Parts: sequence; C-alpha cells; structure tokens
Amino acid sequence: MRKKSIFSAAIILILIGLWVGSGYFSDESEIKQPAKIDVKENDFVVKYVESNASDFTDIFKIIGKTEPDSIVELSMQTNGKVKNIFFNKGDSVLTGQTICALEAQNKYELLEAAKANLNDTKSKYESQLSLSQKNFASKNSLISLKADYESAKAEYRKAELNKEYLSVRAPINGVINDINIEVGELAEKGQICAVLMDSNPIIVRGNVSEKNISKLKINSPTKVELIGGSVLEGNINYISNIADPDTRTFTVEVMIDNQDNQIKVGTTAEIFVSSLIKNSHLIPSSILSLNDTGDIGVKIISKDNIVEFIAVKVSNLNNEGAYVTDLPSTIRVITVGQDYVTAGDLVNAVEDING
Repeated sequence: MRKKSIFSAAIILILIGLWVGSGYFSDESEIKQPAKIDVKENDFVVKYVESNASDFTDIFKIIGKTEPDSIVELSMQTNGKVKNIFFNKGDSVLTGQTICALEAQNKYELLEAAKANLNDTKSKYESQLSLSQKNFASKNSLISLKADYESAKAEYRKAELNKEYLSVRAPINGVINDINIEVGELAEKGQICAVLMDSNPIIVRGNVSEKNISKLKINSPTKVELIGGSVLEGNINYISNIADPDTRTFTVEVMIDNQDNQIKVGTTAEIFVSSLIKNSHLIPSSILSLNDTGDIGVKIISKDNIVEFIAVKVSNLNNEGAYVTDLPSTIRVITVGQDYVTAGDLVNAVEDING
C-alpha cells in the first residue's frame, strides 16, 4: 500500500512539472516577445539605383546685351563761333585729335598781351627782389610787385586756357556717335559738341539672381554667343556687390575684345560660364526630400539595407536631373518607395532596372 502511495505521488509531481514547463504560469510579455519583430518592416520593398560620383561641368547661362566701355559727351569750354568740324558720325578718332574748333577771335591777341604783361611784372619783381636782398629797396614795394607778378601769372594762364578751349579734343580713342553742332553756329560754353563712344573693349552686361550669384567669380573665363551666332571668349570683370532692390538681381559684366568695332552696341548676347564640380551625383530631382529640420537630401540604403537620410548640396538642376554633392563616392539611392520609409528602417531592397 505504501509503494502505491509513493508511485502516485511521483506521477503527480511529474504532471505538475510538465504543467509548469508548458508556460501556463509564465509572464504574458514573455509569451508575446517573438511578436515584437516587425515583419512588415522587413518585408517592405523599395527600389534603388547604384550611383557613382563623377566630375561634372556646370554651364551657367546669362542673358545680356552689348554696351560700350564708355560714352563721353564733349562740351564747349568757352563761347564762340564754330569754325570747323573735323569728323563725321561713325568716324574713329584717337586721343588728342581735334573734333570741333571755334574761331579764334581775339584769343591769340589776349594771350600775347598776357604774356608780355607777365614778362614785365616778372622782370620788375626780380629786380626789386635783388635790391631788397641788398637792403636797397623797401619790403613794401617788393610785396606790391610780387602781387602784380602773381596776378599776371593768373591772367596768362587764363588766356592760355581760352586759347586751348577753342578746340575740343578727344580724351579717349573711340567712335563719333553723334555731332551736335554745325559750322557757323554760335556755340555757348557747356553746349555739347559731340558724343564719343569707346567700344573696344566692348562690355556684355547681364543680371543674375541672388540664388545663382555665388556661382560666379571675378576673372572667370566665359564664352559669349552673339546674336549672329559667333562665339567669343572673355572674362568676368565686374560683379555688383549690391542687388537691385526691385529685381533682387546682381549686375555682371564680361569684357570682350572689339578691335575692329565689328560688335555693335545694344545687341543681345548670351554669356556662358563653366565651372567644374567634383564628386557629384546625377539623380532624378523627384527623389529629393526634406528631413524634419528642412534640410534637402536623399534617402539611401546601407549595405545592411538600413534606410539613411543624407543632406546634400544641389549644385545644378536641369532637365537631366539634379547634380548633388556631399555624398559618398558610391551610394544606393532609393528611387521608389522613399516616401514610405524613414531613416533607420530595415527594408528589402530591389535594384531598379528602369532607374
């Protein structure tokens, strides 16, 4: 009977052990622990393309127009009757050549009289100075003669200028753009005789938005295509430091050689500026996205199929896509499904054969 009780007790202990081992009394969280693995995350499929960085030549175009290097209005410096006009509109002139001339009237006589007076007062002053140094003349008389001498010098210089003012000369090399007076006309001081234009070199001027002005540098080489199709080389010689308050654009100027004045002023021209951008990726612009802080970037897939967001710099945007920098040399960039995943997600990645 005792053996039977011992046997029964052993059976009961075995059953209790099996019951406890079954996990019936285990913590509920321990039972559900395997369900924490997000199967959907692992099963989500995104498509990607592998992109390799390369050097890219960015060509930036500016619409501009041709303008002269300088325009000078030549005005009369004294009154008088126009005696000669030595050039016509469109003629080329050199620095110092006379364009308009007035009748001399009494200008030469006044110059000779002023010169004679100057010589006389100079002689008297120097004589008195010699006597004064030997104490043979008073200092008061010396002061008076010196004042006469200085006045005579001023009158002579004025007479010289009046003689020089009879002729209006070109201050620069250029082309006569306009003649504003006629022979025989009574010209007045300040009246415009001619308009002189210097178009060698010629300037091509355009405007660049504040978004793109950082792409340009002084002395950067350019190619300029003229309205007739010819292409010339030049350099950026000026970039304004202040934006136009109305258009928020900056003025840019390119200087081009115009030795024979073949390029006409006021015509349309296109400026092309090339710059080399190293280690850039060409990606579809549609896959650019923003992170929570507003940075522009792309979503890529690591070698472990983890989604990563990398902020980028867009160096160029055109019909081919976006050229971006600040990325590793080789990346797997998501092309399909990037809107449905976030950084840190584990995904299934499939190469986009149409990408």
